[in-house]
This record gives sequence, C-alpha cells and structure tokens, in this order.
Amino acid sequence: QWRIQQEIFNKGTSRRIWGELYKVVDASDVLVFVLDARDPMGTRCLQLERELRRRQKHVVLLLNKVDLVPTWVTRRWVQELMKEFPTLAFHASITNPFGKNSLLNLLRQFGNLLKDKKHVTIGMVGYPNVGKSSVINTLKRKTVCKAAPVPGETRVWQYIALTRKLYLLDCPGIVPPSPSDFEADCAKVLKGVVRAERLKTPSDYIHEVLQRVKKPYLLQRYKLAPDTTWNDSEEFLTILGKKMGKLVKGGDADIDTTARIVLYDWQ
Repeated sequence: QWRIQQEIFNKGTSRRIWGELYKVVDASDVLVFVLDARDPMGTRCLQLERELRRRQKHVVLLLNKVDLVPTWVTRRWVQELMKEFPTLAFHASITNPFGKNSLLNLLRQFGNLLKDKKHVTIGMVGYPNVGKSSVINTLKRKTVCKAAPVPGETRVWQYIALTRKLYLLDCPGIVPPSPSDFEADCAKVLKGVVRAERLKTPSDYIHEVLQRVKKPYLLQRYKLAPDTTWNDSEEFLTILGKKMGKLVKGGDADIDTTARIVLYDWQ
C-alpha cells in the first residue's frame, strides 16, 4: 500500500514523462512556462530553467489562473518575474480570456525575430494541472487539446498549428524530483499534481488549505454563517460535512469525502 501511495505522488517524475519533455525542448524555438498564479514559485521548475539558459533557448513565463487571485497579487508577481524572463498574466478561457492578445503579439514578435526559420515552434511546459492545454485551446478559440480539471490528462506531446508560421507543442506535466516527506507531498497535493480521489487520507492536507485561504473567503465559498468558528481542520470539515449533507452511519460528518470536495475546489 505504501508503494501504491508513492507511485501516486511520483506522477510527472517518470523517465517517460521527462523523455517527452526533452523532445519538446529540443523541438522548440521558444519555451512558454505555464505557472499557477496562486503559487508561481512553487510551480516553477528552476532546474529546467537553468538547463534552457545553458542551451540559450527563448523563455516566457505565463502566469495562468489570474482570475483566482487579487489583481494586486498578479501585478506584483509579474513585476518580480519580469526581472528574469518576459512574463505575462493570463486567464485561459475560450469565451472570456484575459491576456490572449498580449501573448499572441509576443509570439508573433518571436516569429519576426526568428525570420530565417520557416516555422517557429513554441513549447508549452509546466506542472500538471497548471492549464497548458487550456492556454492552447484559448489561443485557438476552440478545443484542440484535451483538457480536464484533473492532472495528467495530457500523456504525449502534440503539435497544433497556430498560424502558418507558429506551431504550438503541448507537453505532459512535469514534476521535479523532491524529497519523499509529508511537506513535499502536501505541496504536490495543493499544486494539483495529485488527484484528490487517489489520496488515502485527504483530510491530512486540509490544514494547509486553511492556512492559505482567509476565513471570510471560506465562509463565502461554502455559504457558512458569518459567526461560524473552528479550531482545527477536523472541526472545519465536520461543520462543512454536516452543512453539505455528507454523512456516514450514525449521522457523523464524512470527513474524507468533505476533504476531497475542498481539495477539488482548491485544485
């Protein structure tokens, strides 16, 4: 059982996935790192960025899911990350995107810069579930890449023509190897690397969610009374489970089912 749990947390670190990644790196003229706006530094792969600098590849950082954080947070992160690479804020949506024109203009500039090339290939890389496929679908204004709200949907790389000159490459999510301890596992769960339904005890990871999300937002999200209080994650899950009607025999709250719902909402 321990081995199965380890396999779950090692998703995205396999030799096959990294093999796919390096195919994308070799084939690409420009690499777009898709980051989660809620945890930009946590979803960066510094090891890979160093390798790309060594290979003198063009790198762009794309701060996706900016609709999930306040505007001032996005602005500060863009200012900070711009010190290292060109950085854009983005919200992937076919119907109501943000940052799409800025990204298209930047990619066209790379196309002009690399005018000696017949085709310019742009590789999309990043952690599982940061929205790489959704970004491509947004640029194409239709579903061309299979995207899902769970990690691990993209399994092999795929080419998509954006214009006659620009081609996009979608790549499976990659996860740098990390120590096998609770802190590292918790970080993977909150980054969306691990599917909540695969966790044996999802309630273990709710404490970190409560640390990161301010109480008023939790009360608003789950429509709890303004005077609702809790001392720990178990008490919070008990209150929420009873409110949602997630109960086990005897009328007690189903802690793990409720915890999975909270993790899905976070991811």
